[in-house]
Amino acid sequence: MITAALGKTTTHPGPWTPGERGRAWAVHGFTALGIVASMLALRDVLVERPGPAILWLLLTLLIDGVDGPIARALRVSERVPRIDGFTLDLIIDYVACVIVPACFMYEFKVVPQNNFGIFVLCVLVFTSAIWFARRDMMTNDYWFRGFPAAWNMVAPVMFLLGARTSVGAVVTLVLSVLCLTNLPFPHIMRARFLMIPTVVATVVLVGGMVWGTFIYPDTQHVVRIMLYVGTLYFAVISFVKYAKDFKNPPGIATEH
Repeated sequence: MITAALGKTTTHPGPWTPGERGRAWAVHGFTALGIVASMLALRDVLVERPGPAILWLLLTLLIDGVDGPIARALRVSERVPRIDGFTLDLIIDYVACVIVPACFMYEFKVVPQNNFGIFVLCVLVFTSAIWFARRDMMTNDYWFRGFPAAWNMVAPVMFLLGARTSVGAVVTLVLSVLCLTNLPFPHIMRARFLMIPTVVATVVLVGGMVWGTFIYPDTQHVVRIMLYVGTLYFAVISFVKYAKDFKNPPGIATEH
């Protein structure tokens, strides 16, 4: 998440060729496709098509994961200074990671379809908004502070696992509270500590989501195992990192 503008360089601008500026603009356009994918995911939620909705949400995850390294390589923040990539990413991420998944969770009964379920989702969007406004959202070793409102991962996983609405509500409330804490969660593409196992766990988790989506409403044990293993890894590694940082906490990233 929030990758397009992190890692800005401090070198002096230009002069840039039209081709260099054009490529930089193309990166911003690529990032903005995330909001288009979010809209299409919302369309599929509203017409009760969970499979395509999950795939669109995964596409937003893919776009968000690759646009940052490309932006840094092409020095987009220098070549197109009039567009703030960080702000663009925040706008897209709040829709893709919070609003659409919240609608998904209500429509497909991940949380109860009653006033309590609405309350749970109100807590979700409230704490997620606070998290997106944090000035200390990331450490200098690229770990998020607090649960990074990655509901575009949480909602499909709970749906594919067929979690009871009561379980979905409890998990949602716990993670919403964790948005307001300093419990570390890894940036999938940039976290240095245990990077390789984190990438492997991400592949397992996302692979389980894709596989489970294509065979839905059928289920297979291997899919459930992949989803459980990937989810458990991120829960464990967060507490491992918290223990590691207890005596020597990392600083706050200054790259925005």
